Amino acid sequence: MDFTSLYSTRIQTTFDDDQAVILKTFLDKYKAKDSSKVTITNYYNGLPITYPATILGVERGNIDLDVNPQQAVAIASDHYTLVRSKLFSLPMVAHVQYVNIKKHVVSLNKLCFVEVLAEKRAAVRLNLDPPVRATLQYEDQAIIGYLVDISTQGIAVTMDDFVILESGAEISVKFMLPDPVLMKQTLIKVQATLVGVGGNASPYRYKFRISPEKHQEQLISRYSFQRQVEIIRGLKEASE
Repeated sequence: MDFTSLYSTRIQTTFDDDQAVILKTFLDKYKAKDSSKVTITNYYNGLPITYPATILGVERGNIDLDVNPQQAVAIASDHYTLVRSKLFSLPMVAHVQYVNIKKHVVSLNKLCFVEVLAEKRAAVRLNLDPPVRATLQYEDQAIIGYLVDISTQGIAVTMDDFVILESGAEISVKFMLPDPVLMKQTLIKVQATLVGVGGNASPYRYKFRISPEKHQEQLISRYSFQRQVEIIRGLKEASE
Protein backbone atom coordinates (compact mmCIF):
# COMPACT_ATOMS: atom_id res chain seq x y z
CA MET A 1 0.00 0.00 0.00
CA ASP A 2 1.14 3.55 -0.78
CA PHE A 3 0.83 5.00 2.72
CA THR A 4 1.41 8.55 1.44
CA SER A 5 -2.27 8.61 0.42
CA LEU A 6 -3.15 8.54 4.13
CA TYR A 7 -1.77 11.98 4.94
CA SER A 8 -0.79 15.40 3.65
CA THR A 9 2.48 16.99 4.83
CA ARG A 10 2.30 20.13 6.95
CA ILE A 11 5.85 21.52 6.82
CA GLN A 12 6.21 24.34 9.35
CA THR A 13 9.61 25.73 8.24
CA THR A 14 11.59 23.16 6.23
CA PHE A 15 11.62 19.36 6.47
CA ASP A 16 15.10 19.36 8.04
CA ASP A 17 14.29 22.15 10.49
CA ASP A 18 11.01 20.51 11.52
CA GLN A 19 12.74 17.19 12.07
CA ALA A 20 15.43 18.86 14.18
CA VAL A 21 12.76 20.52 16.34
CA ILE A 22 10.88 17.22 16.77
CA LEU A 23 14.00 15.29 17.74
CA LYS A 24 15.28 17.98 20.12
CA THR A 25 11.89 18.26 21.84
CA PHE A 26 11.66 14.51 22.35
CA LEU A 27 15.29 14.32 23.50
CA ASP A 28 14.92 17.15 26.02
CA LYS A 29 11.76 15.64 27.48
CA TYR A 30 13.28 12.16 27.54
CA LYS A 31 16.36 13.38 29.42
CA ALA A 32 14.08 15.14 31.90
CA LYS A 33 12.08 11.90 32.22
CA ASP A 34 9.01 13.83 31.19
CA SER A 35 6.39 12.84 28.62
CA SER A 36 8.00 9.64 27.33
CA LYS A 37 4.63 8.38 26.09
CA VAL A 38 3.32 8.71 22.54
CA THR A 39 0.46 7.15 20.58
CA ILE A 40 1.15 5.47 17.26
CA THR A 41 -1.22 4.42 14.49
CA ASN A 42 -0.91 2.22 11.42
CA TYR A 43 -3.56 1.64 8.79
CA TYR A 44 -2.77 -2.06 8.52
CA ASN A 45 -4.60 -3.41 5.45
CA GLY A 46 -6.71 -0.28 5.85
CA LEU A 47 -7.71 -1.00 9.47
CA PRO A 48 -6.46 1.62 11.96
CA ILE A 49 -4.28 -0.03 14.63
CA THR A 50 -3.56 2.36 17.51
CA TYR A 51 -1.64 1.72 20.74
CA PRO A 52 0.43 3.76 23.20
CA ALA A 53 4.22 3.45 22.99
CA THR A 54 7.09 4.37 25.29
CA ILE A 55 10.21 6.26 24.18
CA LEU A 56 13.33 4.25 24.99
CA GLY A 57 15.86 6.70 23.61
CA VAL A 58 16.58 9.47 21.10
CA GLU A 59 19.92 9.25 19.33
CA ARG A 60 21.52 10.00 15.95
CA GLY A 61 18.29 11.12 14.34
CA ASN A 62 16.35 8.08 15.52
CA ILE A 63 13.65 7.61 18.14
CA ASP A 64 13.52 4.15 19.74
CA LEU A 65 10.15 2.95 21.03
CA ASP A 66 8.77 0.06 23.01
CA VAL A 67 5.51 -0.79 21.22
CA ASN A 68 2.59 -3.18 21.46
CA PRO A 69 3.48 -6.56 19.82
CA GLN A 70 0.62 -6.26 17.33
CA GLN A 71 1.73 -2.74 16.45
CA ALA A 72 5.23 -4.10 15.82
CA VAL A 73 3.77 -6.53 13.26
CA ALA A 74 1.88 -3.73 11.52
CA ILE A 75 4.96 -1.49 11.48
CA ALA A 76 7.14 -4.30 10.09
CA SER A 77 4.66 -4.74 7.25
CA ASP A 78 3.96 -1.07 6.53
CA HIS A 79 7.45 0.45 7.13
CA TYR A 80 5.87 3.62 8.51
CA THR A 81 3.83 4.78 11.48
CA LEU A 82 1.89 7.87 12.51
CA VAL A 83 2.95 9.41 15.82
CA ARG A 84 1.01 11.63 18.21
CA SER A 85 2.36 13.39 21.27
CA LYS A 86 0.95 16.03 23.61
CA LEU A 87 4.18 17.92 22.92
CA PHE A 88 3.00 18.86 19.42
CA SER A 89 -0.27 20.19 18.02
CA LEU A 90 0.14 18.18 14.80
CA PRO A 91 0.59 14.44 14.30
CA MET A 92 3.75 13.17 12.59
CA VAL A 93 4.60 10.49 10.09
CA ALA A 94 7.80 8.51 10.62
CA HIS A 95 9.75 6.06 8.51
CA VAL A 96 10.92 2.82 10.09
CA GLN A 97 14.65 2.35 10.47
CA TYR A 98 14.46 -0.91 12.44
CA VAL A 99 11.83 -3.19 13.92
CA ASN A 100 12.11 -6.29 16.13
CA ILE A 101 8.73 -8.01 16.49
CA LYS A 102 9.85 -10.45 19.19
CA LYS A 103 11.24 -7.66 21.38
CA HIS A 104 8.47 -5.26 20.18
CA VAL A 105 11.03 -2.49 19.66
CA VAL A 106 11.12 -0.08 16.73
CA SER A 107 13.43 2.71 15.65
CA LEU A 108 11.93 5.63 13.72
CA ASN A 109 13.43 8.47 11.73
CA LYS A 110 12.52 11.13 9.13
CA LEU A 111 9.68 12.50 11.24
CA CYS A 112 7.47 15.07 9.55
CA PHE A 113 4.34 16.99 10.60
CA VAL A 114 1.21 15.89 8.74
CA GLU A 115 -2.56 16.08 8.53
CA VAL A 116 -4.06 12.57 8.58
CA LEU A 117 -6.47 12.46 5.64
CA ALA A 118 -7.62 8.92 6.46
CA GLU A 119 -9.29 10.28 9.61
CA LYS A 120 -11.63 12.35 7.47
CA ARG A 121 -13.19 9.26 5.87
CA ALA A 122 -16.72 8.49 6.99
CA ALA A 123 -16.04 4.74 6.83
CA VAL A 124 -12.96 2.51 7.20
CA ARG A 125 -11.46 1.51 3.83
CA LEU A 126 -10.15 -2.06 4.01
CA ASN A 127 -7.78 -3.77 1.60
CA LEU A 128 -9.09 -6.80 -0.25
CA ASP A 129 -6.94 -9.92 -0.11
CA PRO A 130 -6.69 -10.96 -2.85
CA PRO A 131 -7.79 -8.03 -5.06
CA VAL A 132 -10.99 -8.60 -7.04
CA ARG A 133 -11.36 -8.18 -10.79
CA ALA A 134 -13.58 -5.19 -11.61
CA THR A 135 -15.14 -3.90 -14.82
CA LEU A 136 -15.61 -0.15 -15.22
CA GLN A 137 -18.11 1.06 -17.80
CA TYR A 138 -17.35 4.60 -18.93
CA GLU A 139 -19.24 5.92 -21.95
CA ASP A 140 -18.57 3.22 -24.56
CA GLN A 141 -15.48 1.81 -22.85
CA ALA A 142 -15.30 -1.36 -20.77
CA ILE A 143 -12.18 -0.99 -18.62
CA ILE A 144 -10.70 -3.87 -16.61
CA GLY A 145 -9.01 -3.27 -13.28
CA TYR A 146 -8.67 -4.74 -9.80
CA LEU A 147 -10.61 -3.63 -6.75
CA VAL A 148 -8.01 -3.23 -3.97
CA ASP A 149 -9.94 -1.53 -1.17
CA ILE A 150 -13.55 -0.88 -0.24
CA SER A 151 -15.87 0.83 2.21
CA THR A 152 -19.58 1.59 2.12
CA GLN A 153 -18.74 4.96 0.58
CA GLY A 154 -15.68 4.45 -1.58
CA ILE A 155 -13.45 2.07 -3.52
CA ALA A 156 -10.01 2.03 -5.11
CA VAL A 157 -9.28 0.24 -8.37
CA THR A 158 -5.81 -0.36 -9.81
CA MET A 159 -5.13 -0.48 -13.55
CA ASP A 160 -2.00 -1.55 -15.37
CA ASP A 161 -2.51 1.04 -18.11
CA PHE A 162 -3.27 4.71 -17.55
CA VAL A 163 -6.82 5.53 -18.61
CA ILE A 164 -7.89 9.14 -19.06
CA LEU A 165 -10.92 9.81 -16.88
CA GLU A 166 -12.00 13.30 -15.93
CA SER A 167 -12.27 14.11 -12.24
CA GLY A 168 -15.93 13.78 -11.27
CA ALA A 169 -16.61 11.36 -14.10
CA GLU A 170 -19.66 9.16 -13.46
CA ILE A 171 -19.10 5.49 -14.22
CA SER A 172 -20.54 2.07 -13.45
CA VAL A 173 -18.39 -0.49 -11.62
CA LYS A 174 -19.09 -4.25 -11.48
CA PHE A 175 -17.31 -6.78 -9.25
CA MET A 176 -17.92 -9.94 -7.25
CA LEU A 177 -17.75 -9.66 -3.47
CA PRO A 178 -17.75 -12.56 -0.98
CA ASP A 179 -20.92 -12.70 1.15
CA PRO A 180 -19.86 -14.07 4.58
CA VAL A 181 -23.49 -14.88 5.50
CA LEU A 182 -24.61 -16.70 2.35
CA MET A 183 -21.10 -18.11 1.80
CA LYS A 184 -21.01 -17.23 -1.88
CA GLN A 185 -19.80 -14.61 -4.31
CA THR A 186 -22.33 -11.86 -5.04
CA LEU A 187 -22.32 -9.52 -8.01
CA ILE A 188 -22.30 -5.84 -7.13
CA LYS A 189 -22.90 -3.09 -9.66
CA VAL A 190 -22.64 0.47 -8.34
CA GLN A 191 -22.48 3.97 -9.66
CA ALA A 192 -19.17 5.62 -8.88
CA THR A 193 -17.63 9.09 -9.14
CA LEU A 194 -13.89 9.53 -9.73
CA VAL A 195 -12.25 11.57 -6.97
CA GLY A 196 -8.57 11.07 -7.78
CA VAL A 197 -5.81 9.08 -9.46
CA GLY A 198 -2.59 8.07 -7.73
CA GLY A 199 0.71 6.70 -8.95
CA ASN A 200 3.36 7.87 -11.40
CA ALA A 201 3.76 4.42 -12.93
CA SER A 202 1.80 1.20 -13.37
CA PRO A 203 -0.29 0.12 -11.55
CA TYR A 204 -2.30 3.34 -11.33
CA ARG A 205 -4.72 3.72 -8.42
CA TYR A 206 -8.16 5.18 -9.23
CA LYS A 207 -10.20 6.32 -6.22
CA PHE A 208 -13.97 6.52 -6.44
CA ARG A 209 -16.87 7.62 -4.29
CA ILE A 210 -19.73 5.12 -4.58
CA SER A 211 -23.49 5.22 -3.98
CA PRO A 212 -24.54 1.64 -3.19
CA GLU A 213 -28.17 0.63 -2.82
CA LYS A 214 -29.26 -0.42 0.67
CA HIS A 215 -28.82 -4.19 0.10
CA GLN A 216 -25.40 -3.55 -1.46
CA GLU A 217 -24.39 -1.38 1.49
CA GLN A 218 -25.41 -4.19 3.86
CA LEU A 219 -23.30 -6.69 1.93
CA ILE A 220 -20.27 -4.38 1.94
CA SER A 221 -20.74 -3.83 5.70
CA ARG A 222 -20.87 -7.60 6.34
CA TYR A 223 -17.77 -8.15 4.24
CA SER A 224 -15.96 -5.30 6.01
CA PHE A 225 -16.77 -6.71 9.44
CA GLN A 226 -15.51 -10.17 8.45
CA ARG A 227 -12.38 -8.63 6.92
CA GLN A 228 -11.65 -6.72 10.14
CA VAL A 229 -11.93 -9.97 12.10
CA GLU A 230 -9.46 -11.62 9.71
CA ILE A 231 -6.99 -8.72 9.96
CA ILE A 232 -7.07 -8.66 13.78
CA ARG A 233 -6.72 -12.43 13.97
CA GLY A 234 -3.72 -12.31 11.63
CA LEU A 235 -2.07 -9.60 13.74
CA LYS A 236 -2.50 -11.62 16.92
CA GLU A 237 -1.12 -14.80 15.36
CA ALA A 238 1.89 -12.98 13.90
CA SER A 239 2.70 -11.31 17.22
CA GLU A 240 2.64 -14.51 19.32
